[in-house]
Amino acid sequence: MNVVCEFDRRNTMEENQPIWIQDILKKGKMLTIDFFMIMKTLAWKYEGDNEKVLEPLISYLAYYGDNMIFAFEDKMAELLYSLDTYEIASKCMGDPTQFSSDEFLYTRCVALINGRSYYNAILKGKKSLPKDSDYEDILYVPMKAWARLHVENMEKYSHISPISYETFSNKDGWKDCPW
Repeated sequence: MNVVCEFDRRNTMEENQPIWIQDILKKGKMLTIDFFMIMKTLAWKYEGDNEKVLEPLISYLAYYGDNMIFAFEDKMAELLYSLDTYEIASKCMGDPTQFSSDEFLYTRCVALINGRSYYNAILKGKKSLPKDSDYEDILYVPMKAWARLHVENMEKYSHISPISYETFSNKDGWKDCPW
């Protein structure tokens, strides 16, 4: 009986994938357009049940392995970091001294799940994020994908993105803040 391990199957499989996926798997880096292409796997027919909406994305990332998972997290962090500005916060949240940093982070996640056009409109100031909305669950997708891939507990996930998505981490984005 000839058994092919999962690692070998993925290496063979890479050759049959679109070039943009091969590039991510090889370099461990993802372009913004790639991120939003992958976000199209979300199952919006289950809107209202975040776990079911996110399930195809988690499966997709786990299928392609660590490089895809880590590249996704790094790009997500970069995109959230770009939205971490005083201008965007004050438009949707009002006075920055009157909201929690977590609240603004979870609100910024809404820009990611709504696609590239929506994200760009927020970034360019053409739209405002809705104040009382959040999609915190997207932050846990990389951990869940990794845990599924490695059959481990999510808490053992150890990848740390080089960019922080936490609110106020984008120093340039907050330089105009009056306090």
